Amino acid sequence: MGNLLIALPHLRAMLSTHPDALLVVDARYQALVAQSLPGETRLLFYPEQALSSSRPLWQRIKHYLMFVHAMRRFRAEHCVDIEGEQKSATLSRLSGATTRIGPPRRHGHWFYNKPLEPDWQGHRWYGYASLSQPAATAPAHYLPLTECPDSNARIRALLPMHAGDTRLILHVGATKTYKMWHAEQFASLCQQARRAGLTPILVGAGHKDRVQIARVQSFLCEPVLDLCDQLNLSELIALLQHSRAYVGNDSGPMHLAAACGIPTVGLFGPTNDNLWHPLSPLARVLRWQACAAECERSSCVQDSYPCLQRITVNQVMDTLSDLGVPVGTQATTPRRAV
Repeated sequence: MGNLLIALPHLRAMLSTHPDALLVVDARYQALVAQSLPGETRLLFYPEQALSSSRPLWQRIKHYLMFVHAMRRFRAEHCVDIEGEQKSATLSRLSGATTRIGPPRRHGHWFYNKPLEPDWQGHRWYGYASLSQPAATAPAHYLPLTECPDSNARIRALLPMHAGDTRLILHVGATKTYKMWHAEQFASLCQQARRAGLTPILVGAGHKDRVQIARVQSFLCEPVLDLCDQLNLSELIALLQHSRAYVGNDSGPMHLAAACGIPTVGLFGPTNDNLWHPLSPLARVLRWQACAAECERSSCVQDSYPCLQRITVNQVMDTLSDLGVPVGTQATTPRRAV
């Protein structure tokens, strides 16, 4: 999700320049595309969930072949793969396009006949820019997200007692364990946020997020409102658009919160914030210290990831305050509520 949010300005630039273009994107992010590119119909959605290993093999083969048929029926002359992962590279080859553009990768000549060397030295936004035909104009930015009245109504019904001017959204999970701040620290943050007059709300989706949320709740005498697996993507956007602030690990929801324009604190450890920091003036990145030269993302030479785990709750609260979030005895700064 974070990659797509970063890439969307370039995707819009290519759609604007090429009237006969077709954008292929993961079906899980259909709502995100609809709210970033309102009214856009030149879309083909990759059926990621239908291809889950939990589905019968014959069903997966059927859905994949149907998708490839729809893609080839478009009869593309040019295919631009700005991600360069195995899945997108394979689809590039299967597209049937005469010219296939993508970044260098192992056995890349099997997938692309016009490889381009991207600029991976700066933020990933600029890397995508170097592959796009054409790119969005700098500086790096997200596309604005339109509001969805139906999702606003759902949030209003789900949280009738939680005004938007006090909501602090917390995403305590991540795709990788090394990206996760300790559950005990998140629990302490919840307690301090409550004392500051904020209303902490936990969000997430999937098994890893559920496990981490359970750990956070286990450190609390009074549980925090848990919306894990209760919101679709459009509803999560609505919740973020009408909340006071967001704190979370390096993840897609961090970029989504920043794109929604609310104060956002991203907690970084061994991942590279120069590549992945949120693109918002209301966003800040926290890290305790730089990683040692010998460190790798999945292997810390100090074993405990002090770069991430020594970030303190007070640092997070001070950063929220610096971003204009009231963290005194009561959070009273007005903000529209859903």
